[in-house]
Amino acid sequence: MTALALDSLIPAWALWLLVVLLALPGLVALWRRRWLTGAARLLVAVIAFAILARPITRIEERRAEPDIAVAVVDTSDSMNIGNRRAEAAAALKALREASGPDLRWRVVETEGRPLANGGTGLMDEIGRAIGQTSADRLAGAVVISDGIVGKEQPPVLPEGKPVHVLLAGDRNMVDRRMVVEASPPYAVVGQIAHVTVRVEGGPAGLPVNWSIDGQPQQPVATDAKGRARLAIKMARRGPAIVTASVPPAPGEQVIANNAALVRLNGVRDRLAVLLVSGAPSLSTRMWRDILTLDAALDTVHFTILRLPSSFDPTPTEELSLIPFPVEQLFEQRLRRFDLIVLDRFDQLDLLSPAYFDAISDYVMGGGALLVVTGPEHQAPFGLSSTSVGRMLPARPTGFWETTPYRAAVTSEGKRHPITATLEEEWGLGRPWGRWRTRLPATATRGHTLLSGPGNAPLLVIDRQGRGRVGVLLALDVWRWGRGVDGGGPRDALLTRLVHWLMQEPDLEEEQLSARGVGGDRLEVTVRSMAEPEPVTITPPQGAPQRLDPKVDAQGLAHLTVPAPVPGLYRIESGKRRTFALVGAGPERQEVRPRPEPLASLAKATGGGVFWLADGTPSLRRLEAGRPQAGGSWLGLIRNGGGALLGVREEPLIPPLVLWSLLAVALGVAWVAERRR
Repeated sequence: MTALALDSLIPAWALWLLVVLLALPGLVALWRRRWLTGAARLLVAVIAFAILARPITRIEERRAEPDIAVAVVDTSDSMNIGNRRAEAAAALKALREASGPDLRWRVVETEGRPLANGGTGLMDEIGRAIGQTSADRLAGAVVISDGIVGKEQPPVLPEGKPVHVLLAGDRNMVDRRMVVEASPPYAVVGQIAHVTVRVEGGPAGLPVNWSIDGQPQQPVATDAKGRARLAIKMARRGPAIVTASVPPAPGEQVIANNAALVRLNGVRDRLAVLLVSGAPSLSTRMWRDILTLDAALDTVHFTILRLPSSFDPTPTEELSLIPFPVEQLFEQRLRRFDLIVLDRFDQLDLLSPAYFDAISDYVMGGGALLVVTGPEHQAPFGLSSTSVGRMLPARPTGFWETTPYRAAVTSEGKRHPITATLEEEWGLGRPWGRWRTRLPATATRGHTLLSGPGNAPLLVIDRQGRGRVGVLLALDVWRWGRGVDGGGPRDALLTRLVHWLMQEPDLEEEQLSARGVGGDRLEVTVRSMAEPEPVTITPPQGAPQRLDPKVDAQGLAHLTVPAPVPGLYRIESGKRRTFALVGAGPERQEVRPRPEPLASLAKATGGGVFWLADGTPSLRRLEAGRPQAGGSWLGLIRNGGGALLGVREEPLIPPLVLWSLLAVALGVAWVAERRR
C-alpha cells in the first residue's frame, strides 16, 4: 500500500508564509499582464515549496494473508429433525472445497439459548462470532440453520460485510402443533375452569383427546380456527394435570408438539377457621393474630368468658357478653368450617357428649382439628376423657410442668414438610428461644414433629379417616414471636401446621412430581416419610422403567433418567401418579423451517437466503461495493490485506531534480526581468 505525505524541513506556518511571500510578486506581475515574469516567479515559489515541504511516498510492505469467512452452524435440537444436520454438514463441506488458498473458514457451532417466545437465540451469537474476526480480513459470514430463531434484535455487524443464510430442512414440511391459548393458574373447587387449546396444521373437526390426572375425558373437536375448549371441573384441592393431544398427520416427523400439558391448582374460595379459646391468654392472642393475618382464611373467634351456668344478677338486656352459641357452631354450622382450633378449651359443661361425637364425625369426614393444651388438660376428666380426646394422637401422662427447655425437631420432623426446613430458615446453629411450659404426654400414633426434654412429644399430628388432627402440648409458641430469649420460627411453624391440617397439597408428606429437563431427560422428585415405593416411568413408546429411589435426611429423592422418546411420560409410585411432557421445549414446538427473521439480517447486509434443498450455492470472491448474492451463488469480499512487515519512505521527486528546476526557474525569471 502506497500513500503520499509531507516531511517538511520547517514548521508548517513558516512554510506557508514563505510560499505566500514568494508567490505574491508573481501574482502582481500577472495582474499587470507581465506573463513571463509572473509565471517564472510562481514557478520559483512552487519549486521552493517542494524543496522545503519534501513530498514523500510511504510504501507499506505486507505479507499476503488469506481472508477469513465465518460459518455459524446451528446445532440446536431442532437441527436433529430429518436430514437437517446432514444438509448443514454437506453445505459447509462444499463451501470449503470451493474456497481458494486466499480464503480460510472459521466455523462456530452454537446451540443458541432457548427463548420464552420459541426458537433459538442465535442473533447475539452470530454477532459475537463475527465480532471476533478482524474487520480488515473479514470476507463475510454464512449462517447454516433451519431458521427457528427467536425474534431478537439483529446484531451490530461491520459495514459492507455480507451475511448469507443457508436454510436446512423441508420448506413444505407437514406438522401439527398444539398450543395452549388460555389457561387459568388456578380453579375453584367445585366450579368449572376452561382451558383453550389451538391446533395448527390440522383440519377443522380434528378430535382432541384429553384427560384429567390420567382419567380420559370425552374428546372435543376443533372448530374452523383449530380451537378446542376443555371444561375442567375441579373435584379437590391441589394440583390437577390436564393433558391434551391430537393424532399425528400422515408423514409427520415430530409428534412431541402434538400434545400439551397444563397444571391447574385447585383452591377453595375461602377457608373458614373456628377458634375457640377457653380463657384469655397470650397464646389466644397469638392464634388470633396468626389466623386473621392469613389472607386465605376467614376466622371466627370465641373466647369463653361467661358460662351459661354462671350466676349474674345483671339483667340480660344490659349484658355486653353473649352466651356461647353452642348449637349454632357445633350442630348447625360445624361442616362449614375447614379447621377447628380448641385453645385451652376445658369447659366440658358447655358441650354434651353428642357434640363431641359430632366433632369426631366431622374430622372423620374430612375436617381438621387442632388442640392446644393447657394445665386443665391434665385433669382426669378433661378433654382427653371425651371422644375427641380419644381421637388425639397423644395421651397426657403427668402434671403441667414449668421448667425451661428448648424445643427440638425430631427425626420425623426433619422429613415432614411442616418442620423439615425450620432450622435452616431460622439459621443453622442459631438456637431457638426456650419454652417454660409443657404437658407430659405419650404419642400413641401419628408423627411427632417437635420434642422437649427426654424426647417428650410437643407437637404430634395424625390422620383420622379423611380428616386430620394435631395436638400442641405447650403454650409458649408466642415467646418465639415476641423474640423472648432470641425467639424462633413461630410464623412458619404455625402457618404450615394450620395449612397442613386443612390439607394443603404442597405440605403433603408423600409427594411425587416430574418435569422434562433439557429436552431428553426426565427429573423425578419423591418426598416420603419412609422409604418410598418404587417409581415406574412409562414412556410414550417402549417398555416401562422401574426405579428404587433413596430419600435423604429430609425425605427427598431426586432421580434424573434419560428420556430419548419425546412425548408424554406417566410416572407412578404406589397410589400416586403424575405426568411430564418431555421434548416439547421451544425447539420442538415450531419445527417447520422458516426464512424469517434471518432473512432480514441477510437483506440488511447485502447477503442472500438459500434453501439447501435446492443445492448448495456456488461461491464467488468479489470486490467490496459489488452485489454479493445471486440466484444460485453467494459472494464473499476479497480484501487483499496481509500482515505489515515494514514501511519504506522515498522522495516523490529526487532532490537533484528539484534543485535543477529551481535553477532553471531563477534563470528564466532573471531573463524576464532584464527584458522588461
